[in-house]
Amino acid sequence: MLQETTVNQLQYLLKTLRDGQKGFADAAAHATDPALADLLRRRSGQRAEFEEAVRQRIIDLGAQPFEHSTLGAALHRAWLNVRDAVAGRGDYALVSECQRGEDIAVQKYTDVLSEMDMPADLRAFIQHQFAAVKASQQELADLKQKLKAQQ
Repeated sequence: MLQETTVNQLQYLLKTLRDGQKGFADAAAHATDPALADLLRRRSGQRAEFEEAVRQRIIDLGAQPFEHSTLGAALHRAWLNVRDAVAGRGDYALVSECQRGEDIAVQKYTDVLSEMDMPADLRAFIQHQFAAVKASQQELADLKQKLKAQQ
């Protein structure tokens, strides 16, 4: 039962990381500021690395990793594309959406870390990724405030 729960927790994070990787890549493609585009590409790359590490943990546990994003994330990206067709997406809006995505990722990591029966090595692995996601969340919040002040 513990192994099944562990795999389920990792699958939950895997989808979150995949959504983040795709969301950051999409945002980077639409950023007008080259420095912002670079930051978002780096975040996308980080999430791809985290995703691969989680995939490997799932495989090591003898399970098959999920291969699709969450429906909610797909719908969110579709909404962004519709909104973009109607009005141009500025860097402030991009950062706001990325921060919202990070808020969701932080909540999902918090959910997983609240599991009491998680093996210690897995907890350390997840906490390492969680720290990076929280740092990104704060960096985006700071950047959002800076961009808002410039408007």
